[in-house]
Amino acid sequence: MDLQRLPLPVGSTHPVRRPGPAWSRRGWRRPLTALLGLAAAAAGAAFGASPATVTVSLDRDGYHVNDVRLLPREGGVYAGPEGAVVIVQQAGSTRASASTNLHGVHMLGACMLAAGATTERCTFRLGERTITAIDRLQGGGWDRRYSDGQSVRITLRGGRPVPVPIAIGR
Repeated sequence: MDLQRLPLPVGSTHPVRRPGPAWSRRGWRRPLTALLGLAAAAAGAAFGASPATVTVSLDRDGYHVNDVRLLPREGGVYAGPEGAVVIVQQAGSTRASASTNLHGVHMLGACMLAAGATTERCTFRLGERTITAIDRLQGGGWDRRYSDGQSVRITLRGGRPVPVPIAIGR
């Protein structure tokens, strides 16, 4: 066993450290700390990779996106300080448009939902950028996938299909 030799004056109060046995109390801390770090990193990666979830509903009180409520106006218009949504039923389909600001960027959106369909097709203009999305109705909500690969889960309160012309999760 090699002893650590420090150039200290004789009679120094500084301790001389000697390596302890591999099974000492401190010997298990490094592997445990490394395992805890890996577990935390894996949990963070899984959380970051899972799609965001938003709840949307439409009722007599308005159009709701999580805690935001757009009040009903005439002609299928729902508006508030946060933005506006227009929903129009025509010829066996529902068309919806929206205007709002997302993270300081102006957003315009339009979606088309055919009667009885389980998919909704949307186009969004975010500032100078245009992206599309396809929503698939599954398990009481829309699974939205944007053209750039990003996805979001839109839970529909009440389970009935509601058009979502807002670029949620962007």
